[in-house]
Amino acid sequence: MKRCPTCRRAYPDDTLRFCLEDGTTLVNDTTDAPTLSFDARTAHTEEMPQTAQTLAGVPRPTERNFYGTTQPPKTQNTALVVGLTVVSVLILLALGGVGVWFFLRSDKTDGAAQTQLDNQNRNQNTPDKGDPNLKKYTGPNANVSPSPTATASPSPVDVAAVREQVSAVLNGWASASRAHDLDKHLSYYADTLDTYYNATNVSASRVRSDRSRAYTIYTTLDVELSNMKITPDPGGEKATATFDKTWTFEGSEKYSSGSVHQKIWLTKIGGRWRITGEKDLQVYYVNNNRDEANSR
Repeated sequence: MKRCPTCRRAYPDDTLRFCLEDGTTLVNDTTDAPTLSFDARTAHTEEMPQTAQTLAGVPRPTERNFYGTTQPPKTQNTALVVGLTVVSVLILLALGGVGVWFFLRSDKTDGAAQTQLDNQNRNQNTPDKGDPNLKKYTGPNANVSPSPTATASPSPVDVAAVREQVSAVLNGWASASRAHDLDKHLSYYADTLDTYYNATNVSASRVRSDRSRAYTIYTTLDVELSNMKITPDPGGEKATATFDKTWTFEGSEKYSSGSVHQKIWLTKIGGRWRITGEKDLQVYYVNNNRDEANSR
């Protein structure tokens, strides 16, 4: 058995030469090692070797807790703000310029129109320079445009009188047919008719031709007017009349009877009401058979 003379630890392995604790050479426990007295007060103690100094822990970078840490607010882009402000100011200036342009244009147009109106009034109310008999006015208000004279408003139309006049014309027109008086019947027509049944712009000569043929075929011309409605126009110079016309025409060989709803246009020409249009609006019935008419 061997023992360490320093730490006094015994080792049963005789082949071991050094102490496993402090590296001191081992000695035999019985023969090689002398007996030593141990005084704890004078015994030499060796300081324990200091342990290796540990490096101060270097803080490892850790990932920032995105949800637990408040992120600093983003700074505004100063250039962007300035740019937007400049664009806004330019837009406002452009809109203001357009508004001013429209206002000036309107004012200029109104001024030109007023100037033209003043010139017209001045020309109408100043003497003609070419007329030697007229003297030019040179008074203090020579350059002042006279105020336009108020035009007289037209007198209201006497509707009752127009209706009475037109009714008399139409009754005379029908009476001339019953009297077989072609000339008097045609005297109620204007020289040109705007509407004549399905034709337009028809001369009075065509109306005479149609009436003359009927006057030759039929010896009896019976015409009756009923349900007459007369409408004057606002100016009192024109009127329209609608009515039911029933006729019976008889001759030696021909016969015709019937009833229609007719419209006639009239215009006051030379102080007289003349027919300027004639048209059937609705045909109630027409019969050209004498026997059938007598059997009724």
